[in-house]
Amino acid sequence: MKNIYVGVAILFFVLSFSSFAMSQQSTLPASANSPPQDTDSEQSEKADKTGNQENGEAERAQGDKYYYGKGTPQSFTEAFKWYRKGADRGNAASQSMLGFLYYYGQGVPQDYTEAVKWHRKAAEQGNAASQGMLGLSYYFGEGVSQDYTKAAEWYRKAVEQGDPLSLGMLGVMYDKGQGVAQDYTEAVKWYRKAVEQGNTSVQVFLDKALEKMH
Repeated sequence: MKNIYVGVAILFFVLSFSSFAMSQQSTLPASANSPPQDTDSEQSEKADKTGNQENGEAERAQGDKYYYGKGTPQSFTEAFKWYRKGADRGNAASQSMLGFLYYYGQGVPQDYTEAVKWHRKAAEQGNAASQGMLGLSYYFGEGVSQDYTKAAEWYRKAVEQGDPLSLGMLGVMYDKGQGVAQDYTEAVKWYRKAVEQGNTSVQVFLDKALEKMH
């Protein structure tokens, strides 16, 4: 049973990251007077020209360009360089992406401790994906000491923004009584929200939790 829950946790992580990545692509910075349909090369040129923008959005856009291979060959190494510049300017999205790069070992050696460091910076600025990743890190003890209570705390912050990873994982924690008092009613609540977000793989756990209530 433990392996099943671990598998679901990983699945939620993948779904969460995919959703986060899509949101990153949809928020490339553009001037209010710019045409709504810029080409990739035009977006890249604008990012190059505004590389010193104080909030780090231009650097984040450059990082996205290399991470996703938009208008240039994909390069995690180059993506890392630009995300680091954006992160140093306090850009939460760049900090979050650094966390993912370190977590996966993309463009840099895999390092869970560094992943936690950057996810924490982004999470403290309200980045939902990084809040969920901190929950995951505490849940599995990756880069930090395993702590179910702290995992639940970060998941709660993330679910306030509808983070799909955290919706499902809170269900798991209430179902198993990890970091919170075991409560099948609460487990059903969070499983159901996860399913409503499109994470149909958690349906089997929702059904089993419902059976436990009868």
